Amino acid sequence: MLDRPINELLHQAQAGNNNERDLLIDYYRPFIIRAVSHVCKRQVGWNQDEASIGIIAFNEAIDRYLLASEKSFDNFAYMVIHHRLIDEFRRQGKYMQLESAIWDRRHAELDQSPLEVASSLEIFEREQAAEALAEELRLYDVTLQQYGIDLEELEEVSPKHRDTRAQLIRIARIFSEHPQWINMLRTTKKLPAKEMLTVFKVSSKTLERNRKYLIALILIYASEEFKRIKTTVSFAEGGVEEDARNRHENHKR
Repeated sequence: MLDRPINELLHQAQAGNNNERDLLIDYYRPFIIRAVSHVCKRQVGWNQDEASIGIIAFNEAIDRYLLASEKSFDNFAYMVIHHRLIDEFRRQGKYMQLESAIWDRRHAELDQSPLEVASSLEIFEREQAAEALAEELRLYDVTLQQYGIDLEELEEVSPKHRDTRAQLIRIARIFSEHPQWINMLRTTKKLPAKEMLTVFKVSSKTLERNRKYLIALILIYASEEFKRIKTTVSFAEGGVEEDARNRHENHKR
């Protein structure tokens, strides 16, 4: 556990403080190896070349990350790791077979009717959208694990009652509009319960009991990287008392 905000350590590392850089790398080692394994679609060990590429990419992410960016460092680092690994796979020729298959399919389309071509393009676009959503889910899974949450357990921790789910969804939506709370969550990996209780009419026990589900929702609403998940997953409507948003607005003033 870090005793200082991530952005503070990033600022120091970008300024040339190697001790702070090493501290960041050590803290993020589980994140890095999970990200590499997700991209490779298999378990990767630290003695493998892909893990070394992950470390190099993470160092690059430290240097390139804009501290004023609305994108979280975790998500930015994942994308840099992903791109560097894909670049390496292409360099090694592991994508040659795939690219050849795409070329053969496009060449075959020349003999198709306009209707058949349009149908093929529609299928291709659906496949691309599905792969983009799958990649987004992989990033979401890696991000969740930073908070001690597994993607597979979300259904298990989901509240049984629809009204409770709707209430938590409304809380997550309002929470995502509060940048200071988002920063606290990303830094400490914990909900700012004390601050939340001044806005929402819920008990501390309710927040704690539904902590994982609520954090999972907040990450979706607060991160632009998860926009496909947000539009794909069906959320219930309703929830928190109608005056919660008003109390939220008054609290920000």
